[in-house]
Amino acid sequence: MDHLPLLLDLSGRKVVIFGGGAVGERKARLFSEHARVTVGSLDFTPGIRRMAAAGEVELVEVDLRRGGADLLRGAFIAVPATSDRELNRRLEEMARAAGILVNRVDGVGEVIVPSVVRRGPIVVAISTFGESPALARRLRWAIEEVMDEGYGEMALLLGEMRGVLKERVADQAERRRILWEIISDREVWRLLSESYEKGYKRAGEHLPLDERDSLDAGDPPEGQYRRD
Repeated sequence: MDHLPLLLDLSGRKVVIFGGGAVGERKARLFSEHARVTVGSLDFTPGIRRMAAAGEVELVEVDLRRGGADLLRGAFIAVPATSDRELNRRLEEMARAAGILVNRVDGVGEVIVPSVVRRGPIVVAISTFGESPALARRLRWAIEEVMDEGYGEMALLLGEMRGVLKERVADQAERRRILWEIISDREVWRLLSESYEKGYKRAGEHLPLDERDSLDAGDPPEGQYRRD
């Protein structure tokens, strides 16, 4: 496989979904969280229509057997998701001819949507390249059991400590050593499970003595992923 795992920011990007059935609805729900979604079809599920009424997707009534090329104008990803495999193949060819990436629903395309585990700023993506979606789900469940919410809290904590160390500790090797001490400190992990503030304060104890006084460990910075 020549696929390179990437995390893409789809903000403002256009994703076109061909087909208004159950599969199209599933894809619309997925991509509408991250991109501008247009769904083209003659018929749409009630769920897709509700999404359109809420402003989450744009609907275009079109007979895909006779047209659909106009929908691809400005698109970044196309998803042929009709119930007709031959039609999906033609739509895929049309998208590729226009230089648009394709996410297939019945095989491996240029764009693969993995099974994902999220913990704050941590993202773990799992794919079997379509060989076994069931195994991908099983792997996701296994990772979710091991990687609890504390990992997201630790990632946020380390990000904030890293910023503090960059400002106050000149030696890179020393900064790395301190961060590893924090990661290896079981008490930091335990306290994070109680509250972010307690874990932050404990992590601050790993700073050089002359830096601890300047760190307001009792009032940690607000982080993007911090839980209340």
